[in-house]
Amino acid sequence: MDSKSEPIATTSPELGIGLMFGILDRYIGRAILLTSLLVLMVLVVLASIFAFISELDDVGKGSYSVAAAAQYVFLTIPGKAYLLFSPAVLLGSLLGLGALAANSELTVMRAAGVSGARIIRAVVITGVGLMLLIALLGETVMPKAEQIAEELRLTALEQRLSVKGSRGLWLKSADQFINVGTVMPDFTLLDVSVHQFDDYALRTSMRAARARLEGDDWLLEEVDVTRLSAHGVESVQVDSIAWKEFVRRNTVTSNQGVNKQDIQDLVSADVLKSISVSPESLSASNLYDQVQYLKANQLDSRRIELAFWVKVASPLSTLVMLMLSLPFVFTSQRSGGAGQKIFIGIMLGIVYVLLNKLLTQLAMANGLSPLLSALLPMIVFFAIAVIGIRQTS
Repeated sequence: MDSKSEPIATTSPELGIGLMFGILDRYIGRAILLTSLLVLMVLVVLASIFAFISELDDVGKGSYSVAAAAQYVFLTIPGKAYLLFSPAVLLGSLLGLGALAANSELTVMRAAGVSGARIIRAVVITGVGLMLLIALLGETVMPKAEQIAEELRLTALEQRLSVKGSRGLWLKSADQFINVGTVMPDFTLLDVSVHQFDDYALRTSMRAARARLEGDDWLLEEVDVTRLSAHGVESVQVDSIAWKEFVRRNTVTSNQGVNKQDIQDLVSADVLKSISVSPESLSASNLYDQVQYLKANQLDSRRIELAFWVKVASPLSTLVMLMLSLPFVFTSQRSGGAGQKIFIGIMLGIVYVLLNKLLTQLAMANGLSPLLSALLPMIVFFAIAVIGIRQTS
C-alpha cells in the first residue's frame, strides 16, 4: 500500500525555477512586443496619412494620379517603419512594462524572488529579437520598396532624376573621369562626357548625346571622340558604339589588348538606382559597395561610410531604447498612468532622434571616424540607461 501511494512526479526545484523563468521571459517579451508593434502601427499610419496629404499637391502633374500617390505612399511604409521603429519600441516598452507595474505584476515577480537583473535579462532577450526583425526589414524589404517608390513617382511626374551638383553627376573609374548631365527616369543618360588620362595628361575625350543600357552594356549614341597625341589631334564622329568597344579602342595601355570582361561599366546600375533615394534608405551591402568604389577611386567616402555605420548600428538602438525605458518603469511601479508614460516616451524619442542627428554630425565635423560618429549617440544613451538602471533597480 505504501509503495502505491508514493508520488510519481520527480520534478526538481531547479527545473521548476527554470520553467518559471522561461514563462516570465515569454510573458514580459509578449507584453513589450505587442505594445511596441501596436505603437509602431499607429505611428506609421499617422506618418503615411500626412505623407499622402503632402503628395496631393503633386497630383495632376504629368500622369501622377491619386492612385499613383497612394501607391507611392504604400511603398514607403517599410521605410517609415524602419525610421520609427526605435521610438516605437521605447514607447511600447514604457506602456507594456508600465501596465505590468500598474497591475503590481512586477511587484509580485520581485516578491517571488525574481531579481531586477532577471527582468532586465528578459527585456534584453526581447530586444535581440526586435533587433533581428528591424535588421531584416532594413536589408531586404525597405531598400527595394524605396527604389520602386521613387522610380514610380519620378516616372509619373515625368521628372528627371536629381543628380548631385549643378554640373551633373561626376564619376571616376580607373584613369577615366565620367560626367553625366542628366539621368532620365528609365535610366537613359543624356549629355555624357568621358575624359581619359595617362600620367596626368588628357589622351581621349568623348561626348555622347545619349547612353542607353542594353543587356549588360551601354550603347552610346551620337558620339564625338577626340584623341590627343604627340602627332596632333584626331576627331571622330560615330552614330553609335557600345561602351566596352569604345574602351577597347581608346584605352591607353602597354598591353596588346583589353579584355572586355575586365572593362568596368560606364555607370553602375546600382549607382543610378541609389541616386533617387537617400543613403539612409539603401541597404548596408549597397552602401558598403559604394564605399569600396569611392575608396578604390581615391574619392571622399566619409558621408557614405557614415551612412553605412549608422545602418549597421541602427538595430542596436532598439536595444538601447528598451534599456532606456527600464529606469522609468522601476521608479514608478505604482504611480503614473498611461498618459504620463506616453508623454515620457514621446519626449525621450524626440530627444534621442534630435541628439542622434546632432552628435553624429558634430562628430563628423570634428574629424572623428565615421564608425565612432555613428556609435557615439548610442554610447551616450546606453550610459544614461545603465546609470539610471543601477540607481533604481
